[in-house]
Amino acid sequence: MSWLLHHTRSEEYVSQAEQFSRQREINRAVELYRLAAEAETRALDNLDVSKARTIGITAVSAVSLYYRAKEFALAKRIAHKWLATEFLPSFAIDDLEDLLQVIRYEESRAKSGIQFIEGEVLVSVSGGEILYGAAPLELILHKVERIRSIFYRTTEFLLEKPHRTRGLPSQDVKDQCDPWLFQAPAGSYQFEVRVRRPRNFEQLILDGIVDPELRVEQITKKFLEIVRATTQDPEGELIEVVPQEDYRETFLKLTRELAPPASGKSFDQMEIKSASDIDSQPVVLRPDTREAIKNVLKKPEMIFQEVPEHKIRQLRGTLRGLQLDKDWIELNINGKTETIYEAKEIDDVIGPMVDRRVVVEVLERSDRPVDKKYSLRDIQLEEDLL
Repeated sequence: MSWLLHHTRSEEYVSQAEQFSRQREINRAVELYRLAAEAETRALDNLDVSKARTIGITAVSAVSLYYRAKEFALAKRIAHKWLATEFLPSFAIDDLEDLLQVIRYEESRAKSGIQFIEGEVLVSVSGGEILYGAAPLELILHKVERIRSIFYRTTEFLLEKPHRTRGLPSQDVKDQCDPWLFQAPAGSYQFEVRVRRPRNFEQLILDGIVDPELRVEQITKKFLEIVRATTQDPEGELIEVVPQEDYRETFLKLTRELAPPASGKSFDQMEIKSASDIDSQPVVLRPDTREAIKNVLKKPEMIFQEVPEHKIRQLRGTLRGLQLDKDWIELNINGKTETIYEAKEIDDVIGPMVDRRVVVEVLERSDRPVDKKYSLRDIQLEEDLL
């Protein structure tokens, strides 16, 4: 049989495997991926070595299919065999090396015995100063912190917890949602987030919560649903997905902090998608996402009737102090400390901004003493607005 016949048969198996995967019949899908990999390997063996591009595509396909079939040893064997030759084009060498890296992580994960709930979130950052597989540490730490906050908030929302206005998530929420960070194949800069399955998953009981096990299984899916609605239809779909206004405002503020800065200087695009759902379209955050969410956050304030002598001002400085229980923050502006009141921000948003340069939008009120004239309207990191 020719390469074409084997390759066509492989494609047929893949099509069937994807169908079973969509129906959550994972074992059947895995078996069909194994058959597809075997057919693709036979196709590879029937190729003339002078057809470098076809050899490269087919070799990557065969290794990828064995990986999907969880036949890690076979996948590595084929990858190493072809990497040792001189027949592969450069793109195929890069792809096979990336696949080997992913396979090593999967093997390590399987050996550890640690279980994760279904679904994983793949986050990609690109443009600006991002290199292939490398990014500024501070930038990535900041975004990872925000993503972790959204996971915790999603868990609290699923478990019907009252909206948290102060402090960290409770221990029972952390027990149900334990996000882990995984290295993903290098593209721009990518990482993968999965949620560890609670150790006492089978005995999961939470006061007043029906089917807590089912809800915990939905964390990753709900996370993606919320981020998608927040960025694509914050005034429509988000209201359906998150009916509670306080939760909705929190998700808007946290997602805005994920978006690229207005200038796109450090990075200009973030993609968030399911790594396991082949039909999933990525959620794309661009610099204009930040402004769009800001406009939605401002709308409830439009009912506020500004007094003519009151002014909206923008202050730039370093956030030095917080007293959120008493609703004020302190801003150092060129060595002078300004206290800003009515700071009804949540810890997740404002906490990571301490000791960093920020831009604060305030209402300057003429009917108050000079030392209490500022009321907080909005706060963002200065680097996100440059």
